[in-house]
Amino acid sequence: MEKRNFTRVAFSGGASIKYKEQILWGNIENVSLQGFFIKTKHDLPLGNPLEVTIYQSPNSSIYLNASVVRSEEEGVGMKISGVDVNSFVRLRDVVSQQCNDQTLIMHETYKMANCIH
Repeated sequence: MEKRNFTRVAFSGGASIKYKEQILWGNIENVSLQGFFIKTKHDLPLGNPLEVTIYQSPNSSIYLNASVVRSEEEGVGMKISGVDVNSFVRLRDVVSQQCNDQTLIMHETYKMANCIH
């Protein structure tokens, strides 16, 4: 059953995940303002808070806190629990560039306001 309530768009980029003082690597497949799917072979437990860096370009990264909400053989689905303002703006720009409905994106932005710090 589909539980996604946010616009999800394709995204290709690397990411690092800080877990138990280790840095794990993966590749982002898609993103939304609420979460993302990262292809990784690392086994990450559901629900644990993680620090994630998405490498958008050599000069721009998205820093956020997230937790695993879905695990598959190919990777994990993560839900964002916290993000700084600059990173949120970068993430919003990624989603906005592929979505033609700016009213929808604004509505989703308001829904995420409590996660932005």
